[in-house]
Amino acid sequence: MTPLHVCVFKDHLSTRVKSQRGLSRPPKYFRSPILSFRPAYHAQKLGIKTIAIYTEADAASSHVTDADVPILLSGGDSKGYTDVISKENNVNAIIPGYGFLSENADFARAVTAAGMAWVGPSPESIESFGLKHTARILAVKAGVPVVPGSDGLIASEEDAVNESERLGFPVMLKATAGGGGMGLATCNTVDEVKTSFATVKSRGETLFKNAGLFMERFYPDSHHIEVQVFGNGLGHAIHYGERECSIQRRHQKVIEECPSPFVTKHPGEYRGLPLEDCLTVSDVRERLCSAAVRLAESIKYGSAGTIEYLVDDDSGDFFFLEMNTRLQVEHGITELCYDVDLVELMLRQADAQLRGEGGLSELTLQSLQPKDPSGFAIEVRVYAENPARDYAPSPGTLQIVEWHESAYTRIDSWVKTGTVVSSNYDPLLAKAMYHGQSRYGTIQGMHETLAKSRICGPPTNLDFLASILKDSRFEAGNTMTKFLTEFDYSPSAIDVLSAGAYTTVQDYPGRPTMGRGFPHAGPMDPLAFQIANILVGNRPGMEGLEITLDGPELLFLGPAAVALCGAPMEIKLDGLPSSMWTRFHVKAGQKLKIGKTTGGGCRSYLAIHGGLPSVAEWFGSKATSPGVGVGGYQGRALVAGDLLATAKLPSGYSTLPLSIPERLIPAYPKHWDLMCMAGPYDESYLLESDVEMMYETKWQISHNAARGGVRLVGPKPKWARADGGEGGAHPSNVAEYGYPVGTLNWTGDDPCIFPVDCPDFGGFVSSTTIVKVDYWRLGQLKAGDTMQYRPVSLEDALAMRHRLNDFIHDIEKVCAAGSSGFDHIEPLDYTKLPASKDIGKAVIHQIEAKGNQPTTSYRQGGDDYLLVEYGTGSFDLNHRCRVTALTKALREASGEISFSNGLINTVGCCNSLLIYYNGLQIPQRNLLTHLIHLESQLGDLSSAKVPSRLFKLPILFGSPRETAALNRYIETQRPYASYLPDNMDFVAKNNGLEKQDLKNILTKSRLIAVSVGFFAALPLCLPVDPRHRLCCPKMNPSRVFTPAGQVSWGGSCMALYNVESPGGYQLTGLTIPGCDILGSKPGYSLSRPWLFEDFDQLSFYEVAEGEYERQRKLWESGRYVYEWEEVEFDMAVHNKLLAETEEEVKEVRRKQKKAQDRMLAYEEELMAKWTKEKAEGKIPVDRVEELLQDPNIKVLRSPHNANLWRTKVKEGDRIEDAGMTVVVLEAM
Repeated sequence: MTPLHVCVFKDHLSTRVKSQRGLSRPPKYFRSPILSFRPAYHAQKLGIKTIAIYTEADAASSHVTDADVPILLSGGDSKGYTDVISKENNVNAIIPGYGFLSENADFARAVTAAGMAWVGPSPESIESFGLKHTARILAVKAGVPVVPGSDGLIASEEDAVNESERLGFPVMLKATAGGGGMGLATCNTVDEVKTSFATVKSRGETLFKNAGLFMERFYPDSHHIEVQVFGNGLGHAIHYGERECSIQRRHQKVIEECPSPFVTKHPGEYRGLPLEDCLTVSDVRERLCSAAVRLAESIKYGSAGTIEYLVDDDSGDFFFLEMNTRLQVEHGITELCYDVDLVELMLRQADAQLRGEGGLSELTLQSLQPKDPSGFAIEVRVYAENPARDYAPSPGTLQIVEWHESAYTRIDSWVKTGTVVSSNYDPLLAKAMYHGQSRYGTIQGMHETLAKSRICGPPTNLDFLASILKDSRFEAGNTMTKFLTEFDYSPSAIDVLSAGAYTTVQDYPGRPTMGRGFPHAGPMDPLAFQIANILVGNRPGMEGLEITLDGPELLFLGPAAVALCGAPMEIKLDGLPSSMWTRFHVKAGQKLKIGKTTGGGCRSYLAIHGGLPSVAEWFGSKATSPGVGVGGYQGRALVAGDLLATAKLPSGYSTLPLSIPERLIPAYPKHWDLMCMAGPYDESYLLESDVEMMYETKWQISHNAARGGVRLVGPKPKWARADGGEGGAHPSNVAEYGYPVGTLNWTGDDPCIFPVDCPDFGGFVSSTTIVKVDYWRLGQLKAGDTMQYRPVSLEDALAMRHRLNDFIHDIEKVCAAGSSGFDHIEPLDYTKLPASKDIGKAVIHQIEAKGNQPTTSYRQGGDDYLLVEYGTGSFDLNHRCRVTALTKALREASGEISFSNGLINTVGCCNSLLIYYNGLQIPQRNLLTHLIHLESQLGDLSSAKVPSRLFKLPILFGSPRETAALNRYIETQRPYASYLPDNMDFVAKNNGLEKQDLKNILTKSRLIAVSVGFFAALPLCLPVDPRHRLCCPKMNPSRVFTPAGQVSWGGSCMALYNVESPGGYQLTGLTIPGCDILGSKPGYSLSRPWLFEDFDQLSFYEVAEGEYERQRKLWESGRYVYEWEEVEFDMAVHNKLLAETEEEVKEVRRKQKKAQDRMLAYEEELMAKWTKEKAEGKIPVDRVEELLQDPNIKVLRSPHNANLWRTKVKEGDRIEDAGMTVVVLEAM
């Protein structure tokens, strides 16, 4: 037997079934057909190997990942590519699924001319029925009734008018070529005929390269019923009963049934005949099916095909519409009711053709003719489409795909969690089918399947389909083609007409327990957020919208109760002003427009009763972190066209307004005094004068003020040390450690406050931390505002926090009871902050080194963070062992201090462990005592053995992505520096090396992960061999953009950026990322979307650009398999290496120090020059105001505070198009 192979075209669906009837052995004569999803499944079931061809847009589709050999089409004409692919891979049969190529006679003829089998009807059969007007002629010859219509094609508009008057209205104009409901127009008047003639003609020419059209009488009260036939190409055919496909929108099928509910009803009900004269169900089915078989046999049809009829609801008469010379999308319900495998039959037919037999024998074919259907089956087509936008396709990322399945369901789908639905293809996601014993039971089962399935991401028609199934007309079987034109569907949802400057879905508290470089997320102002939810009757943390600077316009498709709280903003309902801090009702069809901020602050929060139920949870939260693309609505800010499902208002919900009294509404000033605590790093890192400067300065908020960081403008520190030691050359550099939320981080000389979407670790000094009670005020800092740090004691910070929590709780109690009781609540008062005398130190305790016990320092970071630091700033894997052991002890603990009682999360790095705890639940002194006790129990870990994995990854040096990122930095952040324009060259020179030496270190070293986090599970790695430990400063200022997969170096460590993100490490190569947010790729899962763990080891091998791009495409399509092995890291062996190389390492460090001194002097020179140029080029604020008031200047307002990246116009250009791009901005 010749081995079988198959090459696969995409038809958008793969199959998941509980059981499937099939052959006991594969057909004999295949080497290689071209298949798609569902055909591929059956080919592989029969032992046939499959080849998938695909484009980049559908690289992650199931037909690609499931095929034995996937081949990328790089462009051009698909037929030419298929020819090359077929010859190169010894293909001898092609099956095209049910896309456009399936009915392309020229393509089928080319396949057979090349000596391959076409798994489908002959090119002559395709041509015979490819033009509808010639198909009518064939039907008449076969004695099949046709719809009254024109005799051939219509040549002119005048002829169309004459023909319509002869037939009588309504009529339908049809393009003779093509299908799928395209190129049709129903006309009720002569004027409509005139208007539609040119349209249908043009559409036929555009879509099908054929401008011919004809006309038929239109029956408004009719059914669309089709018969499944199968022919052997030798003049014999059989049928597999009928399907009804009357539920259509714009002539596109939406719901299909087998058998037809019209056929299964007693025909006498429709024909007005006496009961004894009525035809039986079998008689009606036989009339439809025998006519279909007769037509198929008249042209010696071979393979699967479908004869479509129009059946008049009143008379029961049926008329031929067209024949689909391919496998239909809805064939699955026929398979369920007749226990047949149509794809397998197609393969058997093609196998017989390859054997020279012409097709299946008449005896074989007739033995397959079934009797009546078994049970009832319904299929619904699940689309990514927006019902609020006339069911327009809705591309995007599917964040959750969960099908409710049972023994009676069959889901044919190409999607899974993580699939990106492209705008390049039909948005069909799945065909959901249910097979039951009764039609009523099937309807109920199909409805349950839809109601309990979840698809989160872009909007879908799941709810629309479920609503149809519950309609009384559908349940009664009154399913006519006009059904949907009379069907009223009103979803509970919000149509986003415009999204505003930056609107995201948030909930509280977000993901504080997540870690691994995935931000806490949640609202920047948790106070206003919680009160908005309380006003509408939600729990305080329920998901709502965070609105920044300029709000969205929202069309409510269903009634809702809402409240807007936060910084003052314009708000109008149907054009009439509404109030903030008030619950009010929105009726279906009303528009809510939230405008710009009108005072201090920059964020407000819209709460909707019941939240946003269709938004996916990710690790227990719906909060959005756009910087890493997780949570919320497809991991991003809202855009126009998004659809947010809402909950239906419960009966009895109060319609009375409810408002927070003005005296209780927080103040939103232009200047903010924010309470803070010292630490984690200030003394010995900053001069005493720097610390004083930090607290005495009235800082200005930069235009780079966002969820990931709020940059400040003000004086620069002078620093207490010359460099950052092994952390980097700049004095702001330190060995990486966990960042507390609210900390003031010095990225070089530039200060930046880290709010809820900040990285969870990094290697820059953080000198003071805003306490938790003031997080809401931090979240309202706006570009141009000023702020000043007000240091407070731990006791005062906790007391103020208690006061804030009581304030929220009191408001919740009053709102739950009605509106009385607000008089008893005291407003928040920030005019008199605590005058703390003893604000404490950053280091609250230290244990001196003794033997193998290193120096251990305990540093505070606000009122909820404590940093345990080992050693004195030098990297040491022995310290990492202690961090691992301490983490394990904390995780395994129970009692008063445990993760079930006050501990929230930890962030471990090489030398330190950041502990996040609830300061109201665990007193800091108690936690400190507990940690000191645990430290005494850890013992000597110098001979520990740690489980590890060794990864082997490709690396590309000098990639175009890396070059583009550096050019972007030069254009928008800093034009020149010692590390520009070539980071690789700089890192080499900074360590006294040539660039090739640096490449050798990267490709010949093992790098061990000492932490996993920062952004999206970035592995921070230290060379195992101390002789390979390079040292270089981070960028100053740090970048706002880094490509995904970027290998980089900063301080003494290598980092691999898994997603596009900010960063400060020098760019030194590109590899395969190690993170998959939705866990759909090999090696990941939804519960473990990261790849690397602490103590994993990475090694690299150099590849050329072409090979790298090949492997990168494999990763992007979900077919990349990481190369790794289980190993063990032996600390005793490592410590022996440290001892043996001690003198050699000292010499390496001396050489490095000499090179770094030269580069540091050069950097200081360039920094001074750049600082001077910035100061000289700064435009005074009054000059900006003068320009804004100039009547000859047209002002373009930016939606964000941002850097100007690129100007797309030049002087003299005219700006006429409202959608024209003038400038490109860049912001954090």
